[in-house]
Amino acid sequence: MAMAKPSKTTPQPQALPSLRRQPSQARAQQTMQTLFKAAAQILDKEGEAGLTTNKVAAAAGFSIGTLYQYFPSKEVLVRAMAAKGQDMVLQALEQYLAALELRPDVAQMDPQDFLRQAMKILLQGFATGKGFSQSLIRLGWLMEQPQETASVVRQVADRLAIFFERINHPALKSPSPAQLFVLSRSVIGTLRSASLEKSPLLGSAALEDALVQVAWALLARPGQAGLALGARPIR
Repeated sequence: MAMAKPSKTTPQPQALPSLRRQPSQARAQQTMQTLFKAAAQILDKEGEAGLTTNKVAAAAGFSIGTLYQYFPSKEVLVRAMAAKGQDMVLQALEQYLAALELRPDVAQMDPQDFLRQAMKILLQGFATGKGFSQSLIRLGWLMEQPQETASVVRQVADRLAIFFERINHPALKSPSPAQLFVLSRSVIGTLRSASLEKSPLLGSAALEDALVQVAWALLARPGQAGLALGARPIR
């Protein structure tokens, strides 16, 4: 496969939004993770109405003062959790790319597998919940400002651009800026709507297949796009 130099435009994880103090030490990171876990558990059990900073602090085993050192409000806590989840998705895409680059047989692999695994990562991160619950993902979408949503979509688009820059497969073409724009906005817009609407399609093979079909239609080279879409697992 053709190897490209790492893109200078690779987006970096952003600082968690509006925190009173940015964590740097391992202990502070662990405290935040404990608070995140407690908040996610409360959301799953009691919903948004049951989520309060007092409950989160108590469930995490900290004083309310400790929580307020990092999060001045419930809203800041949820937004920080959502930002953390988004970074996890972007990192997962990057790790998947790195794993593919180590494979000497990448040109012989089923190209639809590439697309399916990328869709799985995005589905789990932005809709069905991996690492964070569906309740948190939905609440994060509800609270997110338009410019924040646009930033997330741009970062996903940048990751996908790097993906196709580095992976050289005879059945896949490098997307044009317009194609990449349509693909990234279609995928993220679909996942956002499915999450907000609590769609029964979340977690279904049908939704995953539909997203792969959209990607395949845009990215397959001439003569490839008409091939039947497989549902094979990643090898």
